[in-house]
Amino acid sequence: MTSPQTPLSVSTDVEDGARIAAIHLVWGAIAAVFAHGIGNVGGPGSLFTAIGPQLDALFALTGLLNAVLYLL
Repeated sequence: MTSPQTPLSVSTDVEDGARIAAIHLVWGAIAAVFAHGIGNVGGPGSLFTAIGPQLDALFALTGLLNAVLYLL
């Protein structure tokens, strides 16, 4: 039998939390640009208006999956 691992310190947990928060902030900012910036370019029926919300959701999901991948 192997011995149990020693627990990580609180500072390590805080550093990991800060990294995860940074991942969410970066991808959230990118998603917000596509939701509110790119989606408002052009008039009704323009390409940017059509794909802005879809790209927003894609980048938000990418950020969430990136944080999960970091945890794994």
